[in-house]
Amino acid sequence: MGLCVTVGGTRGTFEDQFAQEVACVLDNAFGAEGDWEGAPPQNFGELHDLGLADLQSRASLELGPEFAPNLLALGADGRAVYLPTHVRAVDLPLPKGQSLRCASLPGLRGELAELAERWQLPLDDESLNDLLHVYRDPDDGWVADSPDVLAFARLVLAANEAVRRDCPLWVLV
Repeated sequence: MGLCVTVGGTRGTFEDQFAQEVACVLDNAFGAEGDWEGAPPQNFGELHDLGLADLQSRASLELGPEFAPNLLALGADGRAVYLPTHVRAVDLPLPKGQSLRCASLPGLRGELAELAERWQLPLDDESLNDLLHVYRDPDDGWVADSPDVLAFARLVLAANEAVRRDCPLWVLV
């Protein structure tokens, strides 16, 4: 099962009561400056386990783990948010014993931009959408990029939209 990538506030991303609880946790930790609740959610598809693991592994090798803390902050546990502010990666306790991993959206975008430059990948939405679509090749049949490139494209598309809307980017089970 993959991790769902969503941009928006807690309302619509989570059920009503839980959405309010998550927004309160974020308010208490970071202040009520962000739009934790109101922005309507937009789904960007799934990050498949293999693609995410490959992307994190390549990024760690390419940049070094100390230079990719936001990308590497995303764990497989399925509850993470990239906030539209500069924060250090931190786990926040949620109701019922769960936790939420929080990291920096601007930091993530910087790390992804560095990878794009090194790997000669695009950062614009149109080119990223092209990477995510499987094309029918008349000679070779269905052709798609490697799972790490697809994970990269999905994350960058979502991060671009989160910055435009100045709201969180969620990665959830």
